[in-house]
Amino acid sequence: MARLVKVKGPLEGDDFPIDKGTTLGRGDHNTISMPQNRGCSRDHCKVWEVGPAKYAVADLGSTNGTLVNDEKHARADLQDGDHIQVGQVVFRFELGDDEKPKPKVKPPSEDKRDDFAKILRGEKPREDKPMASELEGHAAIQIKERILQYSKKSSEGSQLGWDLSQMAGVQRWLIILVALGAAAGLFWVVRNMVGGGG
Repeated sequence: MARLVKVKGPLEGDDFPIDKGTTLGRGDHNTISMPQNRGCSRDHCKVWEVGPAKYAVADLGSTNGTLVNDEKHARADLQDGDHIQVGQVVFRFELGDDEKPKPKVKPPSEDKRDDFAKILRGEKPREDKPMASELEGHAAIQIKERILQYSKKSSEGSQLGWDLSQMAGVQRWLIILVALGAAAGLFWVVRNMVGGGG
Protein backbone atom coordinates (compact mmCIF):
# COMPACT_ATOMS: atom_id res chain seq x y z
CA MET A 1 0.00 0.00 0.00
CA ALA A 2 1.26 3.49 -0.89
CA ARG A 3 1.96 6.01 1.84
CA LEU A 4 2.93 9.59 2.62
CA VAL A 5 6.06 9.97 4.75
CA LYS A 6 6.53 13.30 6.50
CA VAL A 7 10.04 14.57 5.71
CA LYS A 8 9.72 18.17 6.94
CA GLY A 9 7.61 19.66 9.68
CA PRO A 10 6.19 18.52 13.05
CA LEU A 11 6.35 14.76 13.71
CA GLU A 12 8.92 14.31 10.96
CA GLY A 13 9.29 10.67 9.94
CA ASP A 14 5.64 9.72 10.55
CA ASP A 15 3.97 7.92 7.69
CA PHE A 16 0.35 7.70 6.64
CA PRO A 17 -1.06 4.91 4.44
CA ILE A 18 -3.17 5.97 1.48
CA ASP A 19 -6.25 3.81 1.49
CA LYS A 20 -8.85 4.75 -1.10
CA GLY A 21 -8.21 8.44 -0.53
CA THR A 22 -6.43 10.68 1.95
CA THR A 23 -7.33 14.29 2.67
CA LEU A 24 -4.91 16.83 4.16
CA GLY A 25 -5.77 20.10 5.88
CA ARG A 26 -6.14 22.05 9.14
CA GLY A 27 -9.66 20.71 9.85
CA ASP A 28 -10.11 17.78 12.26
CA HIS A 29 -12.20 15.85 9.72
CA ASN A 30 -9.17 15.33 7.40
CA THR A 31 -7.28 12.03 7.27
CA ILE A 32 -4.09 13.96 8.02
CA SER A 33 -5.11 16.87 10.24
CA MET A 34 -2.51 19.63 10.70
CA PRO A 35 -4.07 22.39 12.89
CA GLN A 36 -0.65 23.95 13.67
CA ASN A 37 0.48 24.06 10.03
CA ARG A 38 0.56 27.73 9.00
CA GLY A 39 -0.06 28.17 5.30
CA CYS A 40 -2.32 25.11 5.19
CA SER A 41 -6.03 25.60 4.39
CA ARG A 42 -8.88 23.94 6.27
CA ASP A 43 -9.36 21.55 3.34
CA HIS A 44 -6.09 21.72 1.46
CA CYS A 45 -5.61 18.71 -0.86
CA LYS A 46 -6.48 15.09 -1.50
CA VAL A 47 -4.30 12.10 -2.48
CA TRP A 48 -6.05 9.04 -3.90
CA GLU A 49 -5.61 5.90 -5.98
CA VAL A 50 -6.70 6.37 -9.58
CA GLY A 51 -5.83 2.83 -10.72
CA PRO A 52 -3.61 -0.13 -9.91
CA ALA A 53 -0.35 1.33 -8.54
CA LYS A 54 -1.36 4.79 -9.87
CA TYR A 55 -1.99 7.75 -7.58
CA ALA A 56 -2.75 11.44 -7.96
CA VAL A 57 -2.93 14.58 -5.83
CA ALA A 58 -5.42 17.42 -6.29
CA ASP A 59 -5.60 20.82 -4.63
CA LEU A 60 -8.99 21.51 -2.99
CA GLY A 61 -8.97 25.25 -3.62
CA SER A 62 -6.39 26.07 -0.95
CA THR A 63 -5.13 29.61 -0.44
CA ASN A 64 -1.41 28.86 -0.94
CA GLY A 65 -1.71 25.93 -3.34
CA THR A 66 -0.22 22.44 -3.34
CA LEU A 67 3.34 21.95 -4.53
CA VAL A 68 4.64 18.74 -6.13
CA ASN A 69 8.44 18.73 -6.42
CA ASP A 70 8.47 22.51 -5.80
CA GLU A 71 5.92 23.26 -8.54
CA LYS A 72 2.33 24.36 -7.92
CA HIS A 73 -0.28 22.00 -9.35
CA ALA A 74 -4.07 21.89 -9.35
CA ARG A 75 -3.78 18.15 -10.04
CA ALA A 76 -0.78 15.90 -10.68
CA ASP A 77 -0.06 12.22 -11.16
CA LEU A 78 2.39 10.98 -8.54
CA GLN A 79 5.57 8.99 -9.07
CA ASP A 80 7.43 7.03 -6.40
CA GLY A 81 9.61 9.51 -4.46
CA ASP A 82 7.71 12.70 -5.36
CA HIS A 83 7.56 15.44 -2.69
CA ILE A 84 4.23 17.10 -1.82
CA GLN A 85 4.33 20.38 0.10
CA VAL A 86 1.26 21.45 2.08
CA GLY A 87 1.93 24.75 3.85
CA GLN A 88 5.06 24.23 5.96
CA VAL A 89 4.94 20.43 5.86
CA VAL A 90 6.55 18.27 3.16
CA PHE A 91 5.61 14.65 2.49
CA ARG A 92 7.37 12.07 0.33
CA PHE A 93 5.07 9.82 -1.70
CA GLU A 94 6.11 6.16 -1.68
CA LEU A 95 4.60 3.24 -3.54
CA GLY A 96 4.14 -0.02 -1.64
CA ASP A 97 6.67 -2.78 -2.30
CA ASP A 98 4.03 -4.79 -4.15
CA GLU A 99 3.21 -1.77 -6.35
CA LYS A 100 6.73 -0.88 -7.48
CA PRO A 101 7.59 -1.96 -11.04
CA LYS A 102 9.66 -5.12 -11.21
CA PRO A 103 13.11 -4.74 -12.76
CA LYS A 104 13.18 -5.90 -16.34
CA VAL A 105 15.18 -9.05 -16.91
CA LYS A 106 17.04 -8.99 -20.19
CA PRO A 107 16.21 -12.13 -22.16
CA PRO A 108 19.19 -14.21 -23.24
CA SER A 109 20.35 -13.40 -26.74
CA GLU A 110 19.28 -16.00 -29.24
CA ASP A 111 21.91 -14.86 -31.73
CA LYS A 112 25.16 -16.41 -30.57
CA ARG A 113 27.21 -15.26 -33.58
CA ASP A 114 28.95 -12.46 -31.68
CA ASP A 115 29.98 -14.84 -28.87
CA PHE A 116 31.20 -17.42 -31.40
CA ALA A 117 33.26 -14.79 -33.23
CA LYS A 118 34.86 -13.71 -29.94
CA ILE A 119 35.72 -17.34 -29.13
CA LEU A 120 37.37 -17.78 -32.55
CA ARG A 121 39.40 -14.59 -32.05
CA GLY A 122 40.46 -15.78 -28.59
CA GLU A 123 38.72 -12.87 -26.85
CA LYS A 124 36.33 -15.09 -24.92
CA PRO A 125 36.83 -18.60 -23.49
CA ARG A 126 34.43 -21.39 -24.32
CA GLU A 127 32.13 -22.21 -21.44
CA ASP A 128 32.33 -25.97 -21.95
CA LYS A 129 36.12 -26.09 -22.51
CA PRO A 130 38.68 -23.81 -20.82
CA MET A 131 41.37 -22.01 -22.77
CA ALA A 132 44.92 -23.33 -22.71
CA SER A 133 45.95 -20.54 -20.34
CA GLU A 134 43.44 -21.84 -17.80
CA LEU A 135 44.77 -25.39 -17.89
CA GLU A 136 47.47 -26.51 -15.54
CA GLY A 137 50.39 -28.93 -15.66
CA HIS A 138 50.92 -31.54 -18.38
CA ALA A 139 47.75 -30.71 -20.35
CA ALA A 140 48.79 -27.08 -20.80
CA ILE A 141 52.29 -28.09 -21.96
CA GLN A 142 50.86 -30.51 -24.56
CA ILE A 143 48.51 -27.91 -25.99
CA LYS A 144 51.27 -25.30 -26.21
CA GLU A 145 53.56 -27.80 -27.99
CA ARG A 146 50.83 -28.57 -30.56
CA ILE A 147 50.26 -24.87 -31.20
CA LEU A 148 54.01 -24.34 -31.76
CA GLN A 149 54.22 -27.35 -34.13
CA TYR A 150 51.27 -26.09 -36.17
CA SER A 151 52.73 -22.57 -36.33
CA LYS A 152 56.07 -23.98 -37.55
CA LYS A 153 54.37 -26.16 -40.14
CA SER A 154 52.26 -23.23 -41.36
CA SER A 155 55.33 -21.00 -41.78
CA GLU A 156 57.31 -23.67 -43.70
CA GLY A 157 54.46 -24.87 -45.92
CA SER A 158 54.81 -27.67 -48.48
CA GLN A 159 57.04 -27.71 -51.57
CA LEU A 160 54.30 -26.03 -53.56
CA GLY A 161 53.78 -23.41 -50.88
CA TRP A 162 50.40 -24.91 -49.94
CA ASP A 163 49.21 -27.01 -47.07
CA LEU A 164 47.20 -29.77 -48.72
CA SER A 165 45.36 -30.53 -45.49
CA GLN A 166 43.80 -27.05 -45.56
CA MET A 167 42.58 -27.19 -49.18
CA ALA A 168 39.13 -28.05 -50.45
CA GLY A 169 38.48 -31.60 -51.69
CA VAL A 170 38.37 -30.83 -55.46
CA GLN A 171 41.61 -28.83 -55.36
CA ARG A 172 43.36 -31.53 -53.35
CA TRP A 173 42.39 -34.28 -55.84
CA LEU A 174 43.39 -32.13 -58.79
CA ILE A 175 46.89 -31.65 -57.36
CA ILE A 176 47.16 -35.38 -56.58
CA LEU A 177 46.17 -36.25 -60.20
CA VAL A 178 48.71 -33.77 -61.60
CA ALA A 179 51.39 -35.28 -59.36
CA LEU A 180 50.48 -38.83 -60.46
CA GLY A 181 50.54 -37.74 -64.12
CA ALA A 182 53.97 -36.19 -63.67
CA ALA A 183 55.23 -39.36 -61.97
CA ALA A 184 53.83 -41.54 -64.79
CA GLY A 185 55.46 -39.32 -67.43
CA LEU A 186 58.79 -39.46 -65.61
CA PHE A 187 58.49 -43.25 -65.37
CA TRP A 188 57.77 -43.43 -69.14
CA VAL A 189 60.82 -41.28 -69.99
CA VAL A 190 63.14 -43.36 -67.75
CA ARG A 191 61.80 -46.64 -69.19
CA ASN A 192 62.34 -45.49 -72.78
CA MET A 193 65.84 -44.33 -71.92
CA VAL A 194 66.69 -47.70 -70.33
CA GLY A 195 64.94 -49.64 -73.10
CA GLY A 196 66.59 -47.59 -75.87
CA GLY A 197 70.04 -48.05 -74.43
CA GLY A 198 69.68 -51.89 -74.31
